[in-house]
This record gives sequence, C-alpha cells and structure tokens, in this order.
Amino acid sequence: MPGAELRLLGSFEVVAADAPPVVPSTGSQRLVVLLALRDRVVSRSAVAGALWPDASTDMAATRLRAALARLDPAARSVVELTPGGLRLDAGCAVDYRDARAFAEGVLEPDHPSPRESAAETRASIAVLCLELLPDHYDDWVLTEAEDWRLLRAAALEALAAALSADDRPHLAMGAARAAIRNEPMRETAHAALIRLHLVAGNHTEALRVYERYADALHEALQLSPSPMLRALVGELV
Repeated sequence: MPGAELRLLGSFEVVAADAPPVVPSTGSQRLVVLLALRDRVVSRSAVAGALWPDASTDMAATRLRAALARLDPAARSVVELTPGGLRLDAGCAVDYRDARAFAEGVLEPDHPSPRESAAETRASIAVLCLELLPDHYDDWVLTEAEDWRLLRAAALEALAAALSADDRPHLAMGAARAAIRNEPMRETAHAALIRLHLVAGNHTEALRVYERYADALHEALQLSPSPMLRALVGELV
C-alpha cells in the first residue's frame, strides 16, 4: 500500500497514511515480519517452512493458506501475492531498513560526520538505540536482532568518533553514552567516551568512566579492563 510504513524497531506497528498506528494479530505479525526481513519475493513453501518449522510440508502449506485468509486488514494492505510467492508491498517503507542503511554508512571507511542538525543527529542516535522486534522470539528474528545489536553498537561508536572529528563534542559524547547504555559491558564503548573526555581535557571525567566500568566488570564477570583501556588512563591513574 503506497504511503504505508512498517515499524520494526522498538515495537511492531503498521502505519498507513493519515491513520493511527495499527498492531495486527500475532499470526499476521509473523508473516509480515518474515517478508520484511527477507526483503524479496519468498516462495510459499519457504514462508510456510519458516513459520511452522515443526509441521509437515503439507500441514505447513495448509496453515499458510489459513493464515492468508485470516490476515488483519492492516497486514493484508502490505502483503503482496505474486506468481513466485509472497513479498512485502514495494511501496511500504520499513524503518529497520533505513536504520541499517544509516548504520552501515557510518561504518564505511573515511565516512564523514553526517551533516545533520543537532536535532536530526540526536534522532539518529535514538534510532540506533532501538532493539529490533524485542517481543518476537522466532529463531530467524533473533538471529537478525543479534546482527542488528552488534551493528548499532559499532555504529554508535563510529558516530561518536566522526562527530568528535567534526568538532561536535556534545553530540559525540551523546553517541558514546548511548553506546554504553545499549551495551554496558562493551569495552570499546567506554573507550570511546574516555577518549572524548581526554580530548576535551576532562581528565577527572575520563577516570570516573574508567573506574565505573572497571567496578562493573569485576562485579559482573570478575574481570579487569584490557591493557588497551588501562593504557588510555595510565597517566591519570
């Protein structure tokens, strides 16, 4: 449906033009999510096998026919039937695809800082903080969600470095702090924030970030920060 948007980050919603968000039934959601993540025409047999992996081929095909007949109106509006199978309507925007494209762009070698306003940059950081379909537990969703978790963690750290190089320290620190909130035990996220404080001359803040992380790491895993991280604050200690 032209003008429709599918939201997969944070929660599942279908948004049609000039209409409030709609949350289809669980069965409809699973079908729409599968097509959105595949991002291509998927054969009916492949769809049925993914949605009902424990059923026989015939039973899975029967369940798919029943699911298509029972699709909620919102889900039906974004599912397209083709001679080759099923796909998400080409006119339907997907927030996850846009977020992935942004994150992958930030990680490109020599990628410059995004020339966005402060408000736009904060909005981009907020998007990178959102989980993919946190209430969905199919294996194919969990695999994609884990890939997104790692991608957005790396993208937030890279964005912090790019914003710092562009002399936008407050936004850079916002990206680094977001990376830490998302992954509290990720050492490279803490290293990014420590570097930003050192560049700004905030040595006390840099040491505070290090000590807080060292304490949390020891309490959770009985581990110490790596030599790389200790070297960052070596002179301060």
